[in-house]
Amino acid sequence: MTKTRPTALRHACAALALALLATPPVAQAALYISIIEGLGGMPEYAADFRSMREKVVAASESMTDADKLFTFSGEAATRTAVLGHFADLGKKMQAGDRAAIYLLGHGSFDGETYKFNIPGPDLTHGDLKDVLEKLPGGTHFLVSTGSASGALVEQITGAPAPRDDAPARPAARPAADAAAESKYLLIAGTRNGNERNATQFGRFFADALTVTEADLNKNNSISIQEAFDYADGRVSAYFQDEGKLATEHAQLRGDGAAQFNLSRLNALQLKTEIAEASGDDAMTRLIERRQQLDAQIEELQLRRNSLSSADYLAQLQSLVLQAAEVSEQIDAARGERDVIKPELDLEIPAGGGLGQ
Repeated sequence: MTKTRPTALRHACAALALALLATPPVAQAALYISIIEGLGGMPEYAADFRSMREKVVAASESMTDADKLFTFSGEAATRTAVLGHFADLGKKMQAGDRAAIYLLGHGSFDGETYKFNIPGPDLTHGDLKDVLEKLPGGTHFLVSTGSASGALVEQITGAPAPRDDAPARPAARPAADAAAESKYLLIAGTRNGNERNATQFGRFFADALTVTEADLNKNNSISIQEAFDYADGRVSAYFQDEGKLATEHAQLRGDGAAQFNLSRLNALQLKTEIAEASGDDAMTRLIERRQQLDAQIEELQLRRNSLSSADYLAQLQSLVLQAAEVSEQIDAARGERDVIKPELDLEIPAGGGLGQ
């Protein structure tokens, strides 16, 4: 016997559809991703950085369109090319768009200037701070995975890095006492500029974007917070297993890390679904619509702090019901027995409170 939707849900979806017709459409924010692979210096590091870049690229392809994903590696990753790219990006991006920037490689710090090692003149903390400040919008993410990268965070935020003798950070909310110091989401592979050894953090962070073990809330997406927690935990385990004193301590600063996704683990499944629907234009449109609704829910979560609880819940409910409607249409078109449920991470305030 085929499952049918409860009448109340049908009526709710119809009412929501009418309400949406009376509401001006809101343009969906775009995500621009830039991946910069630095110089390895030694063959083993070069191989590590290349592997990290390939994993980050694969994850990023699940999050944005091909024309919004940019990579720089080898001799093409020059300061002129990278800064020119971000200047062009500043002209393309709209106020609501987001940027994610990956620096995969070694860094250095001489006590005054942080440098990310690339062919020719290095990228400095001043270059990278200028990039972030000139990009439209404000919900941007930058991760520098390598040595001395904590100095970059300190220079961008203007806040002192944690002392070398600072106590261990709470695992559930790394650097919680410093989170509000940054208007950007920032991750560094080290605590400060004094941790100069080659890091393990980067390879674990790249791994986090591709493994289900990092998906703590089981929503088939990997957020910044989840990727950080996974990598940070693996670094600690690495040094314990090696019987060595840890020479790196990663840090995360900024708000909204749990709502900013870096990878969708079910992307391959979605691509397979679209491939299987080849020739069936109606089915393809339904699958693509479900993907769009998932992205809109993620975007709404990022804007949660700018909305009242009532507005947030109303918009969330509307999107969730639309996603359920589309999934049921896909199910009906396939003639399957069970309803396909959308993989959604619904952040509804505890108790459903509507007060701000």
